[in-house]
Amino acid sequence: MSKKNLEALPFSLEMEEISINGYERVLRVEEKRVNLSAIISLHNLTLGPALGGIRIQPYKSFEAALEDALRLSQGMTYKSSVAGVGFGGGKSVIIADPKTQKTPELLLAFGTAVHALEGAYICAEDVGCSMADVDIIRRATPYVVGLSHERASGNPSPFTAWGVFRGIQSVAFKLFGSESLTGKTIAIQGLGSVGSCLADLLFWTGANLIIADVDREKTDLLAQRYGAKSVGADQIIQEKCDIFAPCALGGILNEQTIPTLRCQGIAGAANNQLLQETDGDTLAKKKILYAPDFVINAGGLLNVSAELEEGGYHPENPRKKTHQIYDTLLEIYAIAEKNRTSTQSAALELATHRLEHGIGKRIFSPTFHNAITD
Repeated sequence: MSKKNLEALPFSLEMEEISINGYERVLRVEEKRVNLSAIISLHNLTLGPALGGIRIQPYKSFEAALEDALRLSQGMTYKSSVAGVGFGGGKSVIIADPKTQKTPELLLAFGTAVHALEGAYICAEDVGCSMADVDIIRRATPYVVGLSHERASGNPSPFTAWGVFRGIQSVAFKLFGSESLTGKTIAIQGLGSVGSCLADLLFWTGANLIIADVDREKTDLLAQRYGAKSVGADQIIQEKCDIFAPCALGGILNEQTIPTLRCQGIAGAANNQLLQETDGDTLAKKKILYAPDFVINAGGLLNVSAELEEGGYHPENPRKKTHQIYDTLLEIYAIAEKNRTSTQSAALELATHRLEHGIGKRIFSPTFHNAITD
């Protein structure tokens, strides 16, 4: 990447290493003049450089932001491992309100921090960070994917939604003997870019929908469009349904909420749906089939990682791999049944096995096609 392709960025970054057992690198990043306070967490680089999104949220404290970054980056390690994309696990969080505090200067300062890691971390969009935002970050570093140029993969949400849809079909097949969702009741919590796309897919396949989001106006609009039942965001987890699809933020499945569930299966897009790993065991004991989040929601990762292949991005390859999430989940259900364990434990066992044996380790360096388009 030649210097002329990067914007001249006069930032004074403070980058402090935080020592966390079991993590490759965790960095606290600050640039006070542009109100940047961020964390970059690189969990595991065994299979390749870390690839993961940028989450922008007004966390209540630095400790809360750090906990989220650590959990998310660890989840990306397992997601990348099972997906076989040849990348490690990383994630970043920016402590800011994306509606009122996100500025081009803040994003450029963050991009400068990413660039300082010299490709160890490749960033992408996530909650609070849009395609337009990563386009701005691209002005500071080539180590970013999900861009809007002609060689990029673009918005990953439709791929994530399709993977979740296939995951819901796998749950239906395991529970009911058929992947058909016609007449099945699916409750979707969260109607962001993935949840709303999922609602559309489910409607056209004949499912009955119960939907909820913190944005009540959006919920009511989609309820009218799809003939869905609209409920409050804090109520949907208790609704009687065949399959519950968490598509909002993490930690939704815990010792308080699991006893209130009235579903037979769980399959959604949210990251870190289990507050504790033991919550997976609780679901298994309750005989609720759980599609592990880091397996079912890998479609977006499969899409953006395809952007970094030597031959460049073509949608057919990630489409094929996302479609196969169905088969991967059936394999995990079989492992869990054979070993008499939870599906979460079975998925972690598969991911850890691949990490320990270097299965899917990247052989060729990523190709940053966005560096040649300027």
